[in-house]
Amino acid sequence: MAALDHIVRDFRCHAYAESTKKTYMTYLKSYVGFCKLYNILVVPLSQENLARYIAHLSRRLKYNSLCNYLSIIRILHLEAGHTSPIDTHLVSTVLKGARRVLGDVNTAKLPITPKILFNIFAILFFNDTKDVAFWAACLVAFFSFFRKSNLLTPSATGFDPDRHLSRQNVIFQLDGVLLRISKSKTIQFAERHLDIPLPIIKNSPLCPAQALLLNFKLVPAIKTPSPAFLYCIGKETVPSTYAVFLARLRSVLSDIGFDPSHYSGQIFQRGGATFAFQCGVLRELIQSQGDWKSDAYKGYLDPSLSYRMHVMKTFANAFQP
Repeated sequence: MAALDHIVRDFRCHAYAESTKKTYMTYLKSYVGFCKLYNILVVPLSQENLARYIAHLSRRLKYNSLCNYLSIIRILHLEAGHTSPIDTHLVSTVLKGARRVLGDVNTAKLPITPKILFNIFAILFFNDTKDVAFWAACLVAFFSFFRKSNLLTPSATGFDPDRHLSRQNVIFQLDGVLLRISKSKTIQFAERHLDIPLPIIKNSPLCPAQALLLNFKLVPAIKTPSPAFLYCIGKETVPSTYAVFLARLRSVLSDIGFDPSHYSGQIFQRGGATFAFQCGVLRELIQSQGDWKSDAYKGYLDPSLSYRMHVMKTFANAFQP
C-alpha cells in the first residue's frame, strides 16, 4: 500500500509542467499575501472576501491577468475538499463589472517585420560569435514560429534537449533545415514530435539555414546534447540563453531607432505568422507551422493597413464592368 501511495504522490507531483508550477507559485504568493494583510483564512474563502481580493488585484492588474490570478483559489479549495467560491452569483457579477470597468483588451507587442530584420542585420558584428548566435536565433524564431520556451534555454543548467532546440535536433538538408522538438506547450506528454522545416533563401541575409550553419561552424558544440545557439567568451563555449537574447534584442532595437518597450521575445512568432499571412499563406498552414491547437494563433495575425487596403481594392475591382 505504501508503495502505491508513493507512486500516487509522484504522479500528482508531475500533474503540472514546471513552467505552470512557477506561474501558480506567483499566484499563490499574491493570494497568501492578501490573506495575511487582512487576517483572512486562506481556505475556505468567503465569496465576500473573494470579491475584496478581486478589488485588491484590480489596483495593479488588467482584467485578463486578474482572472488568471484567481485560478489558484479554485485549486486550493478543490485540494481541501471545499467548493470554489468563484462559482457564485456575487463573484460572477463582480467579475462582469470589473471587465466592463477595466476592459479586457490586451495591448499586444509589435511584430518583427522583414524590414526590421534587415535593419538589425546591418548593425550586427559578425566577427563576434555572440552576434552570430543572436542572428541565427532571430531568423529561426521568425521562420519557425517557435515559442520562446522552445527556442532558447533559460540558463546553462536549465537546458532540456527535449524541450529546447538542440544541435542534435537540427538537421541540414539540401532544401533547408528540419528542426525537431519533443516537448512544447502543445506536446505535454511526449505523444509526438514536432518537425518544423526552414527554407534556404539564396543570396539573402535573411536565410535561416545559412545563419544556423554559420553559427554551427564558428562555434562547434563541445558536448552532446547541446543547445542550438552557442557563442564564445574567451576560450569558453556558452549557450545563448533567453535573457542574453532579449538583452541584445532590446539593444539593437534601440540602436536602429525603435522603442524596445514595444517589443518582446515573442514578437518573432507574431511577426513571422503575420508576414506569412500577408504573403497569402493559408491560416491552416500557419497554424500547423506554429503548432497552435486552438484559434489562439489568430491573435498573432496582424494585417497591416496596406494589406487591408489591398483586400478592399481587390473587392472593389470585382464590381468593375
